[in-house]
Amino acid sequence: MNIVERQEKLAALTKEFIEGIEEAIKTLEDEIKEASDVEHAGHEEWEKSIEGYIDELHNIIFSLPEPRYGHEELHQKVKALRKKIKDLYADFRNMIKKG
Repeated sequence: MNIVERQEKLAALTKEFIEGIEEAIKTLEDEIKEASDVEHAGHEEWEKSIEGYIDELHNIIFSLPEPRYGHEELHQKVKALRKKIKDLYADFRNMIKKG
């Protein structure tokens, strides 16, 4: 396997990993939305669980290396994930304050 093939393989694995993170964030968004609709907010155990999950995703996302070798799409996805997890945490904290 030459260097270009290795770079493409790494990009494909990175893309798959990023897609998994995107799915996890979507699930978390749905969970928070559902909780705000049915008033799970205010339950300390649930809040700690969600906050821990957000923290874990935050650590994963911010530890991702910047994709290189001309993969602008992956670079933009990582950038968007970083913004999204910050926004999600802010939304979560606002929901907790309201509850």
